[in-house]
Amino acid sequence: MKTLIVLALIAIVAVAADQNTKVLRYENVQDGDASYKFAFESDDGIARQEQGELKTEEEGMNVQGNFKFVADDGKEYVVQYVADSQGFHPEGDHIPKEYVENVPSL
Repeated sequence: MKTLIVLALIAIVAVAADQNTKVLRYENVQDGDASYKFAFESDDGIARQEQGELKTEEEGMNVQGNFKFVADDGKEYVVQYVADSQGFHPEGDHIPKEYVENVPSL
């Protein structure tokens, strides 16, 4: 699962990235206890970091992270999130709170 997430992330970055964009930082640590963390940053203002751990078989993964990017309007957008047995919970100044509160969990 972790490998799939990392491969998907790399594929997304590769497709979306400008051919002249340089990766400034890349880290990927997978511990043997079902925990992981990764981070990357590019010179075009995109950055992401995430860490996760398996709580219990019933609860599943507990994931925390954030990402940022510069949009076409020139503004930097930052999203912090938690994903756990209660769903995906993003926070950001540009995300309306009432929208996040009304998103049903799966």
